[in-house]
Amino acid sequence: MRRVSLSLLAAAAAVGVIGVMANPVPSSTTSKTDCNTAAAIGYHPSSTSHGNSNVQPTPFVIPSLQEWNGGKGDWTISKSTRIVVDPKYASGIALDSEHSFMVNPSNLKDFAATFQAEIKEITGLDVSVVVASKYTKNDIFLTLGADAKDPKLNSEGYLLDINSKGVSIQGITSRGAFWGTRTLLQMLILADEDGFALPQGHARDYPNYNERITMHDIARKPIPLSDLKEYVTLTSFYKFNTQQLHFNDNPGMRTRDLMPDWQTKYSGFRLKSDNPLYSMYANNDTSYTKQDMREYQDFMKARGIDLIPEIDTPAHSLAFTKFHPEWTIQSDAARPDWIDLSNPEVVSFIEGLWGEFAGWFDSRELSIGADEYDATKGDLARSFINHMNDYIRTNFNKSSRMWGSDREIPGTIDISSTLQTLHWDWTMSDPTELVKRGNKVTNLNAPDCYLVPRSQSYEDFIDSQKIYELWEPWVFDILDRNNASRNLSPSEPLLTGGGFANWNDFLSESVTRVEIYDRLAKAADAFAEKLWAGSKNSDSIAYAKWAPLAKKLRENIPGITLRRRPESKGQFLISYDFEDGAVKDNSGNGYDGKLNNGAKVVDAGEGHGKAVQLSADSFITTPLESIAYPYAVGMWVKPNGEQKANAVLLESGDGRLLISNSTSQSVTFEQDGNIYNTQIVLPPNTWSHIAFSADGTKTSVFFNMRRQAIVQYFNPRWDQLRNETMLITAPINSIGSKSGNSVDGLVDGFFVLDRASYGGEMAFLGKHYANALP
Repeated sequence: MRRVSLSLLAAAAAVGVIGVMANPVPSSTTSKTDCNTAAAIGYHPSSTSHGNSNVQPTPFVIPSLQEWNGGKGDWTISKSTRIVVDPKYASGIALDSEHSFMVNPSNLKDFAATFQAEIKEITGLDVSVVVASKYTKNDIFLTLGADAKDPKLNSEGYLLDINSKGVSIQGITSRGAFWGTRTLLQMLILADEDGFALPQGHARDYPNYNERITMHDIARKPIPLSDLKEYVTLTSFYKFNTQQLHFNDNPGMRTRDLMPDWQTKYSGFRLKSDNPLYSMYANNDTSYTKQDMREYQDFMKARGIDLIPEIDTPAHSLAFTKFHPEWTIQSDAARPDWIDLSNPEVVSFIEGLWGEFAGWFDSRELSIGADEYDATKGDLARSFINHMNDYIRTNFNKSSRMWGSDREIPGTIDISSTLQTLHWDWTMSDPTELVKRGNKVTNLNAPDCYLVPRSQSYEDFIDSQKIYELWEPWVFDILDRNNASRNLSPSEPLLTGGGFANWNDFLSESVTRVEIYDRLAKAADAFAEKLWAGSKNSDSIAYAKWAPLAKKLRENIPGITLRRRPESKGQFLISYDFEDGAVKDNSGNGYDGKLNNGAKVVDAGEGHGKAVQLSADSFITTPLESIAYPYAVGMWVKPNGEQKANAVLLESGDGRLLISNSTSQSVTFEQDGNIYNTQIVLPPNTWSHIAFSADGTKTSVFFNMRRQAIVQYFNPRWDQLRNETMLITAPINSIGSKSGNSVDGLVDGFFVLDRASYGGEMAFLGKHYANALP
């Protein structure tokens, strides 16, 4: 392959040939001023402190520290640092369990092991964990015994001391001490350029609200267990303490007369039992066994998160009614995912369902869902809600929660005040009325707290600036915050807290797993700030100053792989031209590839110099998995005339790029089990250039260096029925397939840019690798 210097591309970019680089952070439109500059722009060691005082300013963390008294000087983590666990509390205390939804919560030793691995990832240091009553000036000491009578510290507060004698974190509970390690971890991330020197000082930190929750719809899109663990890692980093998993659901349904094919619609039930009475309902694409849930809950506990499982009935129940159409309300005006509560067999089934699965979960609280049911059957629904609440308490010694529904199902029967309510919509419930009746309330009010990818009704991405500046858990009407009839008092004792919910209403094909994580990560930090610290910091630090440091934290959370943004020294992430007879990366990043199973470099001719010959069984591997938007990926391909069905051009665990699929000869993307045709056909025995680029709104596909397609899917929801653009996570782990289904032919000039690219530049990129025209 003809080689052109990459510096030429860099120079071209400088004069605008390559295209527009990432936009800078927009200037703030707010009039807020920062009353503590050091806190807003990040901590620097004391040698750079501003003013005449050497007292250390408040360190930047999310959520913000409630109280900080700065000391003088720094403390630096080192290779001799240990995490020392107080033997008196190493195995936890009774208060740990009393202040958790979960039985048998994690203890200080468990949390120390989590922290140990995170320090390794952030600093590269192999710190040890020891159980001892004394610690040295180099150590981090974890202990309990903080004043449990301190009304502000409550069960999750902690005291943090950083001084010349070492670091001490003291909680009332083990989880409270763990939150102190989150603070220390974030301080280390932001001190990476300062040799991990941390400011000396004393913090007294505590949450304003006891429940800081995220809710995940895992029914309408298959989500692997590994992704769920990363959701936990993400939210634990910001001191969320509760996760609710929505295990069953279906797309939005019309009434039976308007949806005669309702039994063919996708539905999700993600719990897979060995019991034949219930195993039939579990999805084949993704579902979780009892062992999976045990593993997952143990992972959650070691990160301070409680799990609330939800099985949502009597609506959202297509996963059950499609097997039992006789269980539906026999009326053309009824939705087929509504279970007929007048049928005693139905109620017995739901009791049995909880009897099968309640024991899988350590939580003392379950969610029965109970929203969006037939409004004409209000008292029947209310009786069912109260019955299930009593049934769960009597049979499992657990409490229940539900989605706000009392306005939607009017009736004469009062819903029990022992049910906690997740308020989500004013047409469904009124939080001010709920607390008057004695119900605990959690704020998940839509649209502010609702994340619904690709939705026209709710936010595709949470507006984090709006949350940071205007929202708090007591705010149920962000447009009318001062109206007492539309909001609760910040000190309302029945207000448990709040958070945000991710709903996948538009099913799997509308959004990739990587996109979901991206949306969650960009919402979590602002919500965490307001759930823990309220407006104390956001009233004084402008969002424009807060956001860049929030971004740095978000992009460096240890244990996260779903960002899919590999590190790069320049705009090229990978550049393979094969001219050295090997798969050397010319980007400067050192991401060299490897030839496998007979793949070999050959003289290709036709202006291409050297290229790699692949057969169905051979492939090239790279050290990277995938890249999320923005990016551009391209390569030259000369396929032989005969190809296996679904022959692979590119592959990773996130998806594949196929030369064709089983029903079409066109180049095809496969992501999360979904197929996206491009209508582009690569001619056999001819060099063609294929490339694709994602910019955050769409994925453009280029054939012979001209844009020929935009990746789309058809939104089949009854109230949408239109084509929508799709963002592909680029698979770059292998050129060809590791499973014996590679494209048979020549490949050349493989590149990955860590930004998007466009038509004029794509021609420049293609010709960079070959002195040939397609």
